[in-house]
Amino acid sequence: MHKKLGPHRFVDRLSEVRSVSALWLLVHRFAKAQGFRTVTYHSIDVQSLGDSNFGAVAIGIPPAFQRMYTAERLYLDDPFPAFAASRISPFFWQDLSQMTTLTDKQQAYLRIAREHGFADGLVCQVFGPQARNALVSIGFHEGRPRPSQAEVTALQMASQLAHLRFCALVEGPGASYRRLSPRELELLRWIARGKSNTSIAQIMGVSRHTVDTIMRRLFGKLDVTDRTRAAVRGLAFGLIDQSLDNLA
Repeated sequence: MHKKLGPHRFVDRLSEVRSVSALWLLVHRFAKAQGFRTVTYHSIDVQSLGDSNFGAVAIGIPPAFQRMYTAERLYLDDPFPAFAASRISPFFWQDLSQMTTLTDKQQAYLRIAREHGFADGLVCQVFGPQARNALVSIGFHEGRPRPSQAEVTALQMASQLAHLRFCALVEGPGASYRRLSPRELELLRWIARGKSNTSIAQIMGVSRHTVDTIMRRLFGKLDVTDRTRAAVRGLAFGLIDQSLDNLA
Protein backbone atom coordinates (compact mmCIF):
# COMPACT_ATOMS: atom_id res chain seq x y z
CA MET A 1 0.00 0.00 0.00
CA HIS A 2 1.41 3.40 -0.97
CA LYS A 3 2.02 5.95 1.74
CA LYS A 4 0.05 9.19 1.47
CA LEU A 5 2.09 11.87 -0.24
CA GLY A 6 2.43 14.36 2.60
CA PRO A 7 4.74 17.41 2.68
CA HIS A 8 7.74 15.57 4.12
CA ARG A 9 7.46 12.64 1.71
CA PHE A 10 6.97 15.13 -1.13
CA VAL A 11 10.24 16.84 -0.18
CA ASP A 12 12.02 13.48 -0.09
CA ARG A 13 10.74 12.67 -3.59
CA LEU A 14 11.99 15.96 -5.02
CA SER A 15 15.57 14.68 -5.09
CA GLU A 16 14.45 11.90 -7.46
CA VAL A 17 12.98 14.34 -10.03
CA ARG A 18 15.08 14.62 -13.21
CA SER A 19 12.83 16.67 -15.51
CA VAL A 20 10.39 19.57 -15.35
CA SER A 21 7.51 17.37 -16.50
CA ALA A 22 8.29 14.90 -13.70
CA LEU A 23 8.33 17.78 -11.22
CA TRP A 24 4.89 19.01 -12.30
CA LEU A 25 3.55 15.45 -12.13
CA LEU A 26 4.83 15.13 -8.56
CA VAL A 27 3.26 18.48 -7.64
CA HIS A 28 -0.04 17.34 -9.16
CA ARG A 29 0.06 14.08 -7.17
CA PHE A 30 0.86 16.01 -4.00
CA ALA A 31 -2.04 18.43 -4.57
CA LYS A 32 -4.43 15.54 -5.16
CA ALA A 33 -3.22 13.65 -2.10
CA GLN A 34 -3.66 16.74 0.08
CA GLY A 35 -7.13 17.46 -1.30
CA PHE A 36 -6.23 20.91 -2.61
CA ARG A 37 -8.67 22.51 -5.04
CA THR A 38 -6.05 24.52 -6.94
CA VAL A 39 -2.32 25.08 -7.10
CA THR A 40 -0.62 27.80 -9.13
CA TYR A 41 3.05 28.56 -9.56
CA HIS A 42 3.89 31.93 -11.09
CA SER A 43 7.44 32.06 -12.36
CA ILE A 44 9.31 34.09 -14.95
CA ASP A 45 11.28 30.95 -15.80
CA VAL A 46 8.10 29.10 -16.80
CA GLN A 47 7.40 31.81 -19.36
CA SER A 48 10.83 31.18 -20.85
CA LEU A 49 9.74 27.60 -21.52
CA GLY A 50 6.86 28.94 -23.62
CA ASP A 51 4.13 27.74 -21.29
CA SER A 52 0.68 28.64 -22.57
CA ASN A 53 -0.45 29.75 -19.13
CA PHE A 54 1.74 32.88 -19.34
CA GLY A 55 4.02 32.24 -16.43
CA ALA A 56 1.82 30.03 -14.28
CA VAL A 57 1.67 26.30 -13.85
CA ALA A 58 -2.00 25.94 -12.95
CA ILE A 59 -3.76 22.93 -11.43
CA GLY A 60 -7.54 23.01 -11.04
CA ILE A 61 -8.11 26.57 -12.30
CA PRO A 62 -11.53 26.93 -14.03
CA PRO A 63 -10.92 27.49 -17.77
CA ALA A 64 -13.36 30.42 -17.85
CA PHE A 65 -11.44 32.24 -15.12
CA GLN A 66 -8.12 31.48 -16.78
CA ARG A 67 -9.37 33.02 -20.03
CA MET A 68 -10.58 36.12 -18.20
CA TYR A 69 -7.25 36.42 -16.39
CA THR A 70 -5.35 36.76 -19.65
CA ALA A 71 -7.78 37.90 -22.37
CA GLU A 72 -9.53 40.48 -20.19
CA ARG A 73 -6.28 41.46 -18.42
CA LEU A 74 -7.53 40.57 -14.94
CA TYR A 75 -3.86 40.08 -14.05
CA LEU A 76 -3.58 43.87 -13.79
CA ASP A 77 -5.99 43.81 -10.83
CA ASP A 78 -4.65 40.68 -9.11
CA PRO A 79 -3.43 41.94 -5.70
CA PHE A 80 -1.67 38.75 -4.61
CA PRO A 81 1.65 38.84 -6.55
CA ALA A 82 2.67 42.35 -5.47
CA PHE A 83 1.65 41.79 -1.85
CA ALA A 84 3.34 38.39 -1.64
CA ALA A 85 6.54 39.89 -3.05
CA SER A 86 6.72 42.18 -0.01
CA ARG A 87 6.43 39.38 2.53
CA ILE A 88 8.42 36.45 3.81
CA SER A 89 5.59 34.74 5.69
CA PRO A 90 2.68 33.00 3.92
CA PHE A 91 -0.81 34.46 4.23
CA PHE A 92 -4.37 33.32 3.60
CA TRP A 93 -6.47 34.67 0.74
CA GLN A 94 -9.34 35.80 2.95
CA ASP A 95 -7.00 37.80 5.20
CA LEU A 96 -5.66 40.01 2.43
CA SER A 97 -8.24 42.78 2.75
CA GLN A 98 -7.36 43.11 6.47
CA MET A 99 -3.63 43.20 5.77
CA THR A 100 -3.46 45.89 3.09
CA THR A 101 -5.56 48.57 1.44
CA LEU A 102 -7.08 47.30 -1.79
CA THR A 103 -8.17 49.42 -4.74
CA ASP A 104 -11.71 49.16 -6.11
CA LYS A 105 -10.40 47.11 -9.03
CA GLN A 106 -8.56 44.74 -6.71
CA GLN A 107 -11.69 44.26 -4.61
CA ALA A 108 -13.64 43.57 -7.81
CA TYR A 109 -10.99 40.99 -8.77
CA LEU A 110 -11.51 39.18 -5.46
CA ARG A 111 -15.30 39.17 -6.00
CA ILE A 112 -14.85 37.67 -9.47
CA ALA A 113 -12.50 35.04 -8.05
CA ARG A 114 -15.06 34.08 -5.39
CA GLU A 115 -17.76 33.81 -8.06
CA HIS A 116 -15.54 31.26 -9.81
CA GLY A 117 -15.21 29.14 -6.69
CA PHE A 118 -12.07 30.52 -5.07
CA ALA A 119 -12.94 30.33 -1.37
CA ASP A 120 -9.75 30.48 0.70
CA GLY A 121 -6.17 29.45 0.20
CA LEU A 122 -2.55 30.02 1.11
CA VAL A 123 -0.04 32.24 -0.70
CA CYS A 124 3.70 32.31 -0.22
CA GLN A 125 6.66 33.73 -2.07
CA VAL A 126 9.54 31.35 -2.73
CA PHE A 127 13.10 32.46 -3.29
CA GLY A 128 15.77 31.33 -5.71
CA PRO A 129 19.25 32.22 -6.95
CA GLN A 130 19.80 35.53 -8.77
CA ALA A 131 16.39 36.82 -7.68
CA ARG A 132 14.60 33.93 -9.38
CA ASN A 133 11.66 34.27 -7.04
CA ALA A 134 8.17 32.91 -7.64
CA LEU A 135 4.70 32.81 -6.16
CA VAL A 136 2.94 29.67 -4.95
CA SER A 137 -0.80 29.79 -4.29
CA ILE A 138 -2.72 26.80 -2.89
CA GLY A 139 -6.52 26.90 -2.99
CA PHE A 140 -8.77 25.02 -0.56
CA HIS A 141 -12.25 23.63 -1.09
CA GLU A 142 -15.17 25.53 0.43
CA GLY A 143 -15.56 24.72 4.14
CA ARG A 144 -12.15 23.09 4.58
CA PRO A 145 -10.54 24.05 7.92
CA ARG A 146 -7.42 26.14 7.62
CA PRO A 147 -4.11 24.35 8.08
CA SER A 148 -2.44 24.71 11.45
CA GLN A 149 0.68 26.84 11.77
CA ALA A 150 2.80 23.69 11.69
CA GLU A 151 1.05 22.58 8.49
CA VAL A 152 1.53 26.03 6.94
CA THR A 153 5.25 25.86 7.71
CA ALA A 154 5.45 22.39 6.13
CA LEU A 155 3.68 23.64 2.98
CA GLN A 156 5.98 26.66 2.79
CA MET A 157 9.02 24.40 3.08
CA ALA A 158 7.66 22.04 0.40
CA SER A 159 6.94 24.98 -1.93
CA GLN A 160 10.39 26.48 -1.40
CA LEU A 161 12.24 23.24 -2.06
CA ALA A 162 10.11 22.47 -5.13
CA HIS A 163 10.99 25.92 -6.49
CA LEU A 164 14.70 25.33 -5.88
CA ARG A 165 14.42 21.99 -7.66
CA PHE A 166 12.84 23.75 -10.63
CA CYS A 167 15.66 26.32 -10.62
CA ALA A 168 18.18 23.48 -10.68
CA LEU A 169 16.44 21.87 -13.66
CA VAL A 170 15.98 25.02 -15.74
CA GLU A 171 18.56 27.62 -16.59
CA GLY A 172 17.21 31.03 -15.65
CA PRO A 173 16.40 33.68 -18.25
CA GLY A 174 18.85 36.49 -18.88
CA ALA A 175 18.55 39.83 -17.15
CA SER A 176 18.18 41.88 -20.34
CA TYR A 177 14.93 43.34 -18.96
CA ARG A 178 17.09 45.38 -16.59
CA ARG A 179 18.39 47.28 -19.60
CA LEU A 180 15.02 48.57 -20.84
CA SER A 181 15.28 52.12 -22.12
CA PRO A 182 12.85 54.78 -20.81
CA ARG A 183 10.88 54.57 -24.07
CA GLU A 184 10.74 50.77 -23.96
CA LEU A 185 9.52 50.93 -20.38
CA GLU A 186 6.86 53.51 -21.26
CA LEU A 187 5.72 51.41 -24.20
CA LEU A 188 5.49 48.33 -21.98
CA ARG A 189 3.26 50.18 -19.54
CA TRP A 190 0.91 51.36 -22.29
CA ILE A 191 0.78 47.81 -23.68
CA ALA A 192 -0.29 46.58 -20.25
CA ARG A 193 -3.14 49.09 -20.30
CA GLY A 194 -4.36 47.66 -23.59
CA LYS A 195 -3.50 50.61 -25.81
CA SER A 196 -3.12 49.95 -29.55
CA ASN A 197 0.10 50.79 -31.36
CA THR A 198 -1.65 53.68 -33.10
CA SER A 199 -2.84 55.12 -29.78
CA ILE A 200 0.59 54.64 -28.23
CA ALA A 201 2.18 56.51 -31.14
CA GLN A 202 -0.13 59.45 -30.53
CA ILE A 203 0.47 59.41 -26.78
CA MET A 204 4.25 59.18 -27.10
CA GLY A 205 4.37 61.69 -29.94
CA VAL A 206 6.17 59.38 -32.36
CA SER A 207 5.29 57.60 -35.60
CA ARG A 208 3.62 54.20 -35.76
CA HIS A 209 6.83 52.90 -37.38
CA THR A 210 8.85 54.07 -34.37
CA VAL A 211 6.45 52.31 -31.99
CA ASP A 212 6.84 49.09 -34.01
CA THR A 213 10.63 49.40 -33.82
CA ILE A 214 10.62 50.01 -30.05
CA MET A 215 8.22 47.09 -29.60
CA ARG A 216 10.51 44.69 -31.46
CA ARG A 217 13.40 45.69 -29.20
CA LEU A 218 11.19 45.36 -26.13
CA PHE A 219 9.97 41.88 -27.12
CA GLY A 220 13.56 40.81 -27.71
CA LYS A 221 14.73 41.96 -24.29
CA LEU A 222 11.76 40.35 -22.53
CA ASP A 223 12.08 37.17 -24.64
CA VAL A 224 8.40 37.23 -25.66
CA THR A 225 6.53 37.20 -28.96
CA ASP A 226 3.23 38.91 -28.14
CA ARG A 227 1.74 41.80 -26.18
CA THR A 228 0.04 39.72 -23.47
CA ARG A 229 3.21 37.87 -22.57
CA ALA A 230 5.09 41.18 -22.52
CA ALA A 231 2.55 42.71 -20.12
CA VAL A 232 2.47 39.72 -17.76
CA ARG A 233 6.23 39.41 -17.76
CA GLY A 234 6.57 43.14 -17.08
CA LEU A 235 4.26 42.77 -14.09
CA ALA A 236 6.21 39.78 -12.80
CA PHE A 237 9.49 41.68 -13.11
CA GLY A 238 7.99 44.61 -11.20
CA LEU A 239 8.28 46.92 -14.22
CA ILE A 240 4.61 47.94 -14.23
CA ASP A 241 2.60 47.39 -11.04
CA GLN A 242 1.43 50.65 -9.44
CA SER A 243 3.45 52.74 -11.89
CA LEU A 244 0.44 52.40 -14.21
CA ASP A 245 -1.41 54.86 -12.00
CA ASN A 246 1.25 57.49 -12.68
CA LEU A 247 0.44 57.54 -16.39
CA ALA A 248 -2.11 60.08 -17.57
